Amino acid sequence: MATIRQKGPEQWHAQVRRTGWPPITETLRTRKDAETWARDVESQMDRGIFVDRSAAERTTFGERIEIYKKEVTAKRPGAASRAAETSRLNRFMRDEPKLCAYAVAHLRPEHFEEYRDRRLTQIVTRGKPGGRGRYKPEKIKPGRVRKDGTPRANAAQPKAPSKPAKTVEPGTVKRELTLLKRVLDYKKRKLGLLINPANTEDVKRPVVNDERDVRLEDAQIDELIAECYRSKNPWVGPIVEFAFEVGPRRGNLLRLNWKDVDLKERSVLLRGVKNSRNPEEILDVPVGLSPRALEILKALPRSLNGLVFPLSANALKSAFNRARHKLGLDHYRFHDIRHELISSLIEAGWSDTQVMAQSAHRDPKSLKRYTNLRKKHLADALAAIPSRRSKKR
Repeated sequence: MATIRQKGPEQWHAQVRRTGWPPITETLRTRKDAETWARDVESQMDRGIFVDRSAAERTTFGERIEIYKKEVTAKRPGAASRAAETSRLNRFMRDEPKLCAYAVAHLRPEHFEEYRDRRLTQIVTRGKPGGRGRYKPEKIKPGRVRKDGTPRANAAQPKAPSKPAKTVEPGTVKRELTLLKRVLDYKKRKLGLLINPANTEDVKRPVVNDERDVRLEDAQIDELIAECYRSKNPWVGPIVEFAFEVGPRRGNLLRLNWKDVDLKERSVLLRGVKNSRNPEEILDVPVGLSPRALEILKALPRSLNGLVFPLSANALKSAFNRARHKLGLDHYRFHDIRHELISSLIEAGWSDTQVMAQSAHRDPKSLKRYTNLRKKHLADALAAIPSRRSKKR
């Protein structure tokens, strides 16, 4: 039997003791609530399915987010990923105080469905609240005029109207829900959570079609590389061509150090590779070097800071954007280079295991997203199969 006693006004303390279970206590407002809670706990203990959810009842969602930021987000290897994830979590805590005040045990899928629907109707905001980046009506100052009311020749021209406000993209909401699910998944067993209320089965994600299918012809790739070599920054051409040859992400390229380059074994060690499956785990992955990649590395001078490509992310982005705009390739992004190499390896007959080793992918589903075969590739593969008619002859 449970022990129930009154602690004070509207405070009834209930305690359940059973052999094989630790003592379980709870404080409720009325004696009836305490008796109902005790019967429910005893019934679950009798069936062997009781799970102590007291930690989840004491911990708010906002506190779990702070723990996740400290123990997972802060340990991500990439500075850009740390900043992006921190920004998303800070915005959620700032704009959703009611949802953050819920105890983790009291969260339901309906809370996240309401958040999803509400978020999809919100207007995109940029910068800090009240900052210059926010969408707001601009006050156009009148130009300088003469005494007779006519404008002066050097009068300031009115500013161009600001871009129209738009709602939050479905892809943004999908990434936010995925991040919130990871927050609740993190050490959820210690909280006694058997089901994640933000899982994909109960909270349907917005439909997003963000797969990239952009391939360049060989001549276009050569023109893009040549244009990058004409940049004023001498490191832009080599890093872009190296990316086409090896296929790492931009962050891994910029972090690549000479101590991780093994010219004899024709390989480089990519440190802090993105790991979506286990974000808290830092991966260092060795990948192979093509003959042309070896030539690029041998021709490079050694920098004082030890980096193979000593330039900033902004410098690379600006120079690459100028090159692609000049060639009319506005649709082509630096990350599409990675798609290009992976697709080329598949077309060359590499197995999925070989391609995943070179691309540092852990999940075959991610590899599939990066594979964009050319239209003629399948036709050429079919043409290589001997015809049934030729066999009959």
